[in-house]
Amino acid sequence: MLEWFAIDLIKQAGEYIRLQIDESYRIERKTGKGDLVTEIDRAVEQLIVDRIREAYPDHHIVGEEGISTEPDDLKGTVWFVDPIDGTLNFIHQKRMFAISVAVMVDEVIEYGFVYDVMADELFVARRGHGATLNGRKLTTIHEHHVRDAFLSMNATWVTPNQQIAPEILAPIVRDSVGTRAHGAASLELAWLAAGRVDGYITMRNMPWDYAAGKLLVEEVGGRVVSLYGEPVRYDGKTSVLAGSETFVKDVVKHYVIAKGAALEARPDLTVTSNESYDRVRDLLVLANPHEEMVREQYETGKTYEAMLGGELVGAYMLVRRNDDLIELVNIAVKPDRQNQTIGQRMLQDAIRRAEQTGARHMLVCTGNSSIVQLRFYQQAGFRFDSVERDYFPNHGYAALEEDGLPLRDRICLTREL
Repeated sequence: MLEWFAIDLIKQAGEYIRLQIDESYRIERKTGKGDLVTEIDRAVEQLIVDRIREAYPDHHIVGEEGISTEPDDLKGTVWFVDPIDGTLNFIHQKRMFAISVAVMVDEVIEYGFVYDVMADELFVARRGHGATLNGRKLTTIHEHHVRDAFLSMNATWVTPNQQIAPEILAPIVRDSVGTRAHGAASLELAWLAAGRVDGYITMRNMPWDYAAGKLLVEEVGGRVVSLYGEPVRYDGKTSVLAGSETFVKDVVKHYVIAKGAALEARPDLTVTSNESYDRVRDLLVLANPHEEMVREQYETGKTYEAMLGGELVGAYMLVRRNDDLIELVNIAVKPDRQNQTIGQRMLQDAIRRAEQTGARHMLVCTGNSSIVQLRFYQQAGFRFDSVERDYFPNHGYAALEEDGLPLRDRICLTREL
């Protein structure tokens, strides 16, 4: 059975490391002073690769140290191997490093193994079967907001760097109950799955760093995405944000998107001008069921549509009110695509386009019962401007309640551009 083969192989590799750790070995620098490789890294990867090739000659292997030949695509069965994740820890501390192995079948990670060699702790996940630590089943992850989370994140990302503005992530460090840098992605994700930390953030991981740990976290009910809430890729470098559903949403909405952080290369959401009312009608009416008003706004303003992987997922309008003021109206996201940061990204796109028009202020209006929307706009820098009492019943809107509150008054907010 593949699972037991992998466990036996990882344990054998771990024993080899323990035998060699106090011996002299050659150290080489790869891309920077903290990115090191030793001859033990390469020897362990060679051991693992040879055993896999012998047992499963038709499988592909992607390894950090490049001993294996990387496949042209991720079809079939692919092993992701990091022989020593946390080489700097291995060299200097002789602990807090791991062997990380994940097995992907037809582009889906089915098995994940993270072995803390010096602690002799083996984390194992099998898709749909949960996760274990030394055979003991791990329990469901606890929900945490940033304010009550203990985080694992490298200090690099809150100092000047080439990946992200430090002021984006620094408030997370300030607001959390504590932050530690552990220096081994697979182990940090495994500890997250075991409840030892509540969140993990990095701007730069490769698939062999996170593939196994990602499955561990998901099998205990957690979520692993990019820092912008997008699915992580297995074909190159990516940011990684992991934690409970509550924690991930908190980070993406309240810290990253709300601050207008630039998206990573190759974003798959595009926003372009719309040329057909019928194409976006259903979306616009979701935001405002008063279609006569929607049609009038469409004719007087400019409408934009959001596409995700060829699918129309959102739309919004900008209507110029005067030289200084532009209004955002009818921003809507397809129901089954909500809570995926699409709304936040469309809002940031709308703000950028409004700035380009030369307007000095942006206006947006919503209902008194729309608590989520009111929070959404305030997080993006909008402030309360006016309240029009009984606007909705006076304009022919059907009686509606949201979260037990009747929809009555229109609340307008503005922000400077």
